[in-house]
Amino acid sequence: MNDLTKAGQAGLLSLLRQDTVLPDISDPYSREILLIEVKVAGTSHVLGIEEVVPFLTEGETLTLKRVPDNPSDPWAIKIFNADGFKLGYVPQKDNLILARLMDAGKELFARLTEKTWNGHWLFLRVQIFMRD
Repeated sequence: MNDLTKAGQAGLLSLLRQDTVLPDISDPYSREILLIEVKVAGTSHVLGIEEVVPFLTEGETLTLKRVPDNPSDPWAIKIFNADGFKLGYVPQKDNLILARLMDAGKELFARLTEKTWNGHWLFLRVQIFMRD
């Protein structure tokens, strides 16, 4: 009965994590909400991107990072692959609300839905989700 009391006080998930029964459960009731689908901006300005493209897979989860000190766009959001390589940006025309959500502490991420070359220009399309 003592363990049940601890679980009620500290939270059942933290008690289970403590005993390493469940290694990584952030929130079993969370869901992914699709917010928008966009074309990644600035891919032609990323040095070395052609070396990374063969390793990008459709459905891959990508990281979003706010760049509030960007001199040309205070709402800028960079997009990175799992290895931390910058792929480009969320387009400026689409980033205001996403940036405000991120600034408010919401967890946003992207998934790659398409990658194609058009000559020397790389076209990447991503879906942006919020985990709630």
